[in-house]
Amino acid sequence: MNKYNTLIYILFSTVCAFANDSELSISINTMSMDYTEFNTNGSFADSEIADALFGFGLNYITQISDGFDGDGGFLDIDFLRYQGNSRYDGFYLNSDGTINSPVNNLTTKNTISEGSIGYSETKKLNQALWFVRLGIGYRLWERILADGHNEQYVWPYGSISTGLSENIFPNDTIGVSAEYHRAFSPKMESNQHGIFDLGRTDGYSISIPWIHAISPSWDLKLAYTYQTWDIEKSTVHSDKWFEPRSESNFNIFNAALIYNY
Repeated sequence: MNKYNTLIYILFSTVCAFANDSELSISINTMSMDYTEFNTNGSFADSEIADALFGFGLNYITQISDGFDGDGGFLDIDFLRYQGNSRYDGFYLNSDGTINSPVNNLTTKNTISEGSIGYSETKKLNQALWFVRLGIGYRLWERILADGHNEQYVWPYGSISTGLSENIFPNDTIGVSAEYHRAFSPKMESNQHGIFDLGRTDGYSISIPWIHAISPSWDLKLAYTYQTWDIEKSTVHSDKWFEPRSESNFNIFNAALIYNY
């Protein structure tokens, strides 16, 4: 992870140094998590519940063209990181993968890191501003269970999003956007059972941002995002181990300070 974080910081610094008509923001974030795994018959297997994982975000955006048929073409770079504990409810597994006794309220340590880069275009529609964005990203969720089992869910992904924003007051803008994201070659790496090739992994996000202009150079942004990731059952190892189907739901709140230059 250190090499990944260093690459993000270098990319931010390099691009920001040579850009004009740009904005750079830093945010503090909190995210609730509801992650559930299911048995092959569709019944509950186990879950991870967290009321709040805390983190930070960095975002950079700059205009790089006039766009193909709009009011501007923009490049953006984004990095997010969360850490915190979740409550594990489920079952102990025997060495052969069979279910043993149920367990509840065990603590799991979580680290979620995500970086993305995208290109978007905007177009004015009456009093509103419409945008479309295509992006690529990389997501890593490290999950350390109470028994020492370490699982890392990793995947690059592509995304497409669209949304509208509008000035409701001279210094205030509110918006809404929706995104679909799809993973490429998603994997789960276990320190006990090896690497699993996950099934189809995708989801969506719905965001509602509010931006208040403090001055010509500074904005305050508050945003709420609801996000999902759904993972289909993985390939089965020769020892009959597999990663079950799962569903993840996140509620994300962030507050960002934006510098325009």
